[in-house]
Amino acid sequence: MSRKDLLAAVPLALSEAQEIAGSIVGEVRWRGAEGWCSCPGIVRHTTRNSSTDCKVVCEPVALAGGTLKPGVFCFHDSCRAECEAASFALRSALGKRAPSDAPRRRAPAVAPVRLPDPVFDPAKLQRLAARLPGVGARWMAARSPAAIEDATAESFLRALYPPGEKVIVFSIFESQGQYVWEHREPPPDPPDPRGLGAFRAGQPLGVWFLANPVSGEFVTRECGWGRTRRTYRTVTTFRYLVVESDKADRAHWLAAVAQMPLPIAAIYTSGGKSIHALVRVDAATKPEWDEKVAPLKGALITLGADRKTMSAVRLTRLPFCERLGKTDEAGVYVPFPAPRVQRLLYLNGQPDETPIAERRIQR
Repeated sequence: MSRKDLLAAVPLALSEAQEIAGSIVGEVRWRGAEGWCSCPGIVRHTTRNSSTDCKVVCEPVALAGGTLKPGVFCFHDSCRAECEAASFALRSALGKRAPSDAPRRRAPAVAPVRLPDPVFDPAKLQRLAARLPGVGARWMAARSPAAIEDATAESFLRALYPPGEKVIVFSIFESQGQYVWEHREPPPDPPDPRGLGAFRAGQPLGVWFLANPVSGEFVTRECGWGRTRRTYRTVTTFRYLVVESDKADRAHWLAAVAQMPLPIAAIYTSGGKSIHALVRVDAATKPEWDEKVAPLKGALITLGADRKTMSAVRLTRLPFCERLGKTDEAGVYVPFPAPRVQRLLYLNGQPDETPIAERRIQR
């Protein structure tokens, strides 16, 4: 019998499982195998907190639609990374426990070899950027297969998503989205006044869209309460990876992106200090997407990419939309002196791994 089979055959006492969960999330108000706790990412919450916002589950719990696995689940979306990390830690700790009546003999412990996490190296980014001086908005537009000067938010999305696909558009980052755009053929004539045109101007913090296409339908959250359409379970195709940097020098970052041997479909600004790149992945499932993206993360993070944005369910900026201000580190809204536009710099609906720097000038 393997260790996995052994652990499955010898159940962990509920009190032990509760103790393990408490060691990870702190004090828990238990109701059997589930209970309320303080969210591990509470500092990231952007709306009012409640004592029942975050739930920890220490044993599988049967639900109407299936089984809820052990983990940490919060009503807020802004703390997703912290909850996922706590869930992973909890499941790992539960899986490594030693039941009291399991055999005591064990193989000698071997310390795992852990490589250091990649960190941003500004000097390396600068050296790479120095190989390609002069990269800017005009340089990118000249090599864009699609004409930037003729593009709109509508044509941008139509170039990236085939007919029938849907994309959620947001003017409130923490929300479930304010509009579900669908690629229709032929396009509506006249355009829907409540559609993308409604987002073009006057948005306090700008406009985002969910990078991977979705069904647009709401589903019950994995924690068992509340509904969401901002989850990998509603993604219809795991097509893109969002790569952005808030830390790197803009000119250096743009020059580095231009040299990357990646299928880059689009590059656009946030209306703030970051530049986003949409990289084509084309995976049928989230595990396949994770497998394809994992080898890229180290090099991208070293050059300044934000590790937190490289997830399968990620919001990114929608070009051609106005942004009126930002929220500072203290959470206070700060208007810009004048409105800024989230600008499209490059668009290629059918990209391959040829670096943009090696593409011929189009215009």
